[in-house]
Order: sequence, then structure tokens, then C-alpha cells
Amino acid sequence: MIMKTQEDLLSKYFSGETSAEEETQLREDLMDDEDSAEKDMMEYFRLMGKVPENLEEQIFASVTQNQTKARTLKMQIYRIAAVAAVLAVVITAYFGFRSAENKRIEKEFFVMEQALSQVSKSIEPQEQEEMIVLWVDNDVEIIIN
Repeated sequence: MIMKTQEDLLSKYFSGETSAEEETQLREDLMDDEDSAEKDMMEYFRLMGKVPENLEEQIFASVTQNQTKARTLKMQIYRIAAVAAVLAVVITAYFGFRSAENKRIEKEFFVMEQALSQVSKSIEPQEQEEMIVLWVDNDVEIIIN
């Protein structure tokens, strides 16, 4: 009769229909058997059913490590963004300065060009309208007025 009860309990256990008292009784019955697959299985479930002693500490350490990694990643992103912003400001300032310098040089060049144009007009001899050049040599020019 004990075997029938043990088989019934095993059947209920595998179906997931046993109560806590029935599972305790089944474990006790199986511990008496020396070499049974059910005993090995129950022992495995007993060992796997225990929560490790330092589980809470491991979880806390893992969460803390993940938070630290996340903070480190955020800090690296902030640093990269700050460097990029500084570079953008420096490059913009440099090109702004270069643009202003180029405009100043162009303005000075235009003023110089205007001055040279005025000077060249003032020292240019006046052309005579009815002059005809008949002959030109290295030493002699023949011009008719």
C-alpha cells in the first residue's frame, strides 16, 4: 500500500497538484530508497530550491556596477559633447576672425587701388588728338601734328 501511495504522490507531484505536506511526505519516502531516479531528482530540486546565502549582496553589487557603468558612460558622453561644443566655438571664432581680417585686407586693397588709380590719372600725359606717327626707330620718332 505504501508503494501505491508513493506512486500516486509522484504522479500528483509531476502534475503539480501536491500540497506542501504531500511533498514533504514524498521526500521522506524517497530518502529511504537508495538508488532511485526520483530520489536524485528530489535532491536536485532541494538543492536548486535554496536561495544562495549571498544572493542579495550579489544582486546589489550587480545593480551598483550597472549604475556605475551607466554613470561612467553618461560622463563620457557629456565630456565628448563638451569637447565638441568647445571645438565648434573655437572654429566659429577662428573663421569669424579670418573673415573679418579678409574684409579688412580687401578694404585696404580697394583703397590702395583707388589711390593708385588717381595717381596714375594725374601723372598720365594728355593725349594729343591729331598726332600721326610716321616712323619710329631706336633713336628717332617722326610724328606729324
